Amino acid sequence: MNDENNNENLLERLTNDIDDAKWDLLKPHHEREALFMITEELELAAVGFTMARDEVEYIKKWLADEQMFRPTDEQIGTWEQENTEFQYLIVQPYVLVKIKREGLN
Repeated sequence: MNDENNNENLLERLTNDIDDAKWDLLKPHHEREALFMITEELELAAVGFTMARDEVEYIKKWLADEQMFRPTDEQIGTWEQENTEFQYLIVQPYVLVKIKREGLN
């Protein structure tokens, strides 16, 4: 199998691994400093793919641009109050999280 097929398979597997959760399920990952939020502009599977391939330059840019970040206590408090739903993707040892928007899968 060539690299292109491996990449397609990895991206497809990551896309299929995306699931939904409330904050209480994600909180333990945040507490062990393994959770990263990503902004609306980024796709979970694409960020997961980049992390799985250890493409550090992209990750550093997203962190610098605050497109990828650790949530603040204030954000977490709001999410707990509003019972916010998230989409998440586990890319060991990290968990990538995005706020689930109404009407989107």
